[in-house]
Amino acid sequence: MISKKIVLISTLLLLSIFISACSSSVYASTSWHGLTADANYAYLAAGTQVYGVDLNTGLQKWKFPAKPNAKGFYANPVLTEDGQLLVPSYDHKLYKIDPNNLDPTSGSPTSKWSTPPDLKNRLIASPLVIGNTIYQPSSDGNLYLVNLTTGVITTIINISRDPLWAQPVEGVSCGCIYIASMDHRVYSIDLATNTKSQNWTITDLGGSIVGKPAIGTDGTLYVGTFGSQLFALDGTTGNTTAVVSTKDWVWAGPALDNNTLYFGDLAGNFYAVKASDLTPEWEIKPNNSIVDTPVISGTNIYLTTEADSLYTISTAGTIENTAVVGGIIYTSALIAGDKILVAPTGFGSTLLVALSLESPSGSQKWAFTPAK
Repeated sequence: MISKKIVLISTLLLLSIFISACSSSVYASTSWHGLTADANYAYLAAGTQVYGVDLNTGLQKWKFPAKPNAKGFYANPVLTEDGQLLVPSYDHKLYKIDPNNLDPTSGSPTSKWSTPPDLKNRLIASPLVIGNTIYQPSSDGNLYLVNLTTGVITTIINISRDPLWAQPVEGVSCGCIYIASMDHRVYSIDLATNTKSQNWTITDLGGSIVGKPAIGTDGTLYVGTFGSQLFALDGTTGNTTAVVSTKDWVWAGPALDNNTLYFGDLAGNFYAVKASDLTPEWEIKPNNSIVDTPVISGTNIYLTTEADSLYTISTAGTIENTAVVGGIIYTSALIAGDKILVAPTGFGSTLLVALSLESPSGSQKWAFTPAK
């Protein structure tokens, strides 16, 4: 298990070396993928490029940039309210592109802007957008505030000396955002002053945090750590209100639904605990390491593991279906209309697979392979 942990952490750090050495589809198809979608298209960050994929046909609409980015893309792209796409990159830049306005020469989306070279390290986390401000974490330990319209960096907040890999979340009625760090801590940022909240208790939680925290309607914050624990934190003070131990590292953030938290660990254990006090409800072990956040729809939980499958699990804790996709899956599945999207790595030239949401194990809608 120690070697598996080293491999997972090293994946993001070493892939840029491979990609910069060769921009072929072999390397592009073995990276850690980022994924989001709107009503018509899936947007896939895969290795050296980002792709716009038609949800109905699985065909490529565009790729960005026209020539491969030597450093690569790993974070989930973020769609803005006006349909623009924010793309964090391993080349230390955040790009804003228009997916509906293609350059007539290259066929790539028009680039609205990219941040200046003030960002000192790789962007692995997705940004949070509030109003006209983008909150972009960086591996240099800083949180960059970027003007959504112009791409100008307006404020730099030093969070920690360790990397920031987790997407921030907005608090509930606190006028703040929360950001988790690999220095074992969660920070609260006051949106009025753009400084660390003065009444927030900063506690060492005993392990790095790389997953996006979940937040309850009452403001409680839930974070999993490499210390093999899941914490509930008071959203106003930062004090720990409950904690539950797991059998191994918790890599991804939990999913919260109907007062139950669902999450997995690197040993492949999948847990359901009560959000109110973190007491266990049930535990199962599908297969292989769990490094992503599950997706919930109705009474079904959709979970991928480091193995090649998508699991449909009932909220009662029963595995209902198993769909073999292929490759290794590090990215959370995504529900898009009547489809569920899975982005495998190391699966030849196939970067994205669409399965029927009604029957994932029995119906593949399409498989996306980049156009040459």
